[in-house]
Amino acid sequence: MRNTLLSLALLTLPTMARPQSGTETARVMIVGVSHLVAQRDVHNAVFEDSPLSPKRQTEVAAIIDRLARFRPTKVLIEEDVGDTAVTAQYRRYRAGQFTLLANEIYQFGFKLAARVGNKDIYPIDSDGPILIDDASDTGKRQVEVLKTRFAGVSTPSFATYLARSDSLERHGTYLELLRYLNTDAAIRANASLYSVFDTVGRQTYNAGSAYVSQWYGRNCYIFANMLSVIAPGDRVVLFIGQGHEYLLRELVRLSPTLTSIDPLAYLRATMLAR
Repeated sequence: MRNTLLSLALLTLPTMARPQSGTETARVMIVGVSHLVAQRDVHNAVFEDSPLSPKRQTEVAAIIDRLARFRPTKVLIEEDVGDTAVTAQYRRYRAGQFTLLANEIYQFGFKLAARVGNKDIYPIDSDGPILIDDASDTGKRQVEVLKTRFAGVSTPSFATYLARSDSLERHGTYLELLRYLNTDAAIRANASLYSVFDTVGRQTYNAGSAYVSQWYGRNCYIFANMLSVIAPGDRVVLFIGQGHEYLLRELVRLSPTLTSIDPLAYLRATMLAR
């Protein structure tokens, strides 16, 4: 009986997933970014100046000018889903009552949404399932293995990617950096690390596999959050750390209700002088 029910459920999946006739798909542009201010990531950004400096503000404007041509109806940001504090900040910003802080959520997300007249902004981040609980004895051992081994794990393509992105963070413009980060080669190079890291710590509760599984699971939850706010016909821009881009981009491409839009078509556009 159980196998029969499972077979019937699988047979219905194509019908359930297929958009209804005449339904317009939503267009989704994922813009992978570096965190403009260092976070608690495995590898942090190495910018040597503030995004609030006059030079960097000019560079932010150059990016917003290009992406505004896409005319997004919704801008999604890497903040916890359901975060009412950040949505209230956006409304205050539109009313001229909030000064933007020095990170990509505000400098890219808020500015683009306001530029095109969006009334709301959409936080969609999630931690997803926690497979490495560092409060437990098992989790503590896994974390110790990860900390010890992570620095020695790499791939040739990841090493090249890291050297190039670090150089652009230190010496390039934001536009040059985003143009590089959103290339297929850079996206795949960053993602290549996980295929190697998956094998780390097999004798210590499969620490590497747990870490990679947790990362993949997190992105599945983020994608579900995206779908919860996207409607047919929407034009969506998501600003998110570039490490997420490989998985989220593929999920968008595989979705029957979404159309993936390459940000490079806009980031590489030539702008006329104002």
